[in-house]
Amino acid sequence: MAHYLSPTGSAITGTLERLTGRAHISDIDPETGEPEYAGGTEIFWNDIQTAKRNGKIIFLDEEGDEWTFDQLTREDVDEEEEDDDGCPKGDPECLGNNGDCHDACERQS
Repeated sequence: MAHYLSPTGSAITGTLERLTGRAHISDIDPETGEPEYAGGTEIFWNDIQTAKRNGKIIFLDEEGDEWTFDQLTREDVDEEEEDDDGCPKGDPECLGNNGDCHDACERQS
């Protein structure tokens, strides 16, 4: 499995998406034509588009910074490696406890 990193070393966590939707309004000011928003927006999910810059998909790192694929660094990761807490990745005995693998493993010791 491979993970990608930004030039700053932050993990790539997703893509930038462009959404359209309907913002709910309660009224329109008759003098300015400005809407009075009622709160909430209905997202038109079928219209979603992945954002691109110069024809290249825009990826986001964990800091929210934008990068194109040619700027990323590939990092190969062995799925059997231990995570940051020292727990074996993918070990069903260490999963759970609200996602806190480390505490679940400690109880087995």
